[in-house]
Amino acid sequence: MFNCRSWAAAFINSLEKDNCNVQDGLDTFAALARWVSSLQKQGAVFGRAAAEKMEPLIYGGISAAAASGGQITQTQQTATRFLLLVVKKNAVRHIDSLIAEIKKALNEKNGVIPVFAEYAFEPNKEFESRVIETIKRRSGPAKVELTGRVKAELIGGYRLRIGDEVIDASIRHQLQKMKTHLAAENGGTKW
Repeated sequence: MFNCRSWAAAFINSLEKDNCNVQDGLDTFAALARWVSSLQKQGAVFGRAAAEKMEPLIYGGISAAAASGGQITQTQQTATRFLLLVVKKNAVRHIDSLIAEIKKALNEKNGVIPVFAEYAFEPNKEFESRVIETIKRRSGPAKVELTGRVKAELIGGYRLRIGDEVIDASIRHQLQKMKTHLAAENGGTKW
């Protein structure tokens, strides 16, 4: 059974042991993973033999793309070895989950709280600043990373996802709550 959390910890430990920048390693791993995932969609079969065939292709591609005169960095080598291990163990189908788990582990380690927001309308910077400051004050992280998008179906207000917690302050949510409450008081009569 593939355990994303254990593999993520091993990835981070490997990079740290080799004195590599973990974020750069993740970026390299994610770029290589996109390529491998595209091969999977084309019906490629993975395992030990596939990893052996991929290795010279990956290192050749990295050398050609390297800005430092074709030199492969230690970070790129470590990320590549790790990707080849995933291919060798035939765990390519878990790559997206593994990348998400690595990001989550890095955020925890660095005291970063990722927040995803949905707004009915484009928010002003003051609102975003207040959200970030409120989360920092309540949880004490080193950094809050806020990303968001407009979702008109909320009608008004916003919805925040902070880790596994959702704060729904949208008009749509309030209307749904009122509908449920009124239906319960009217003996379940439908609207």
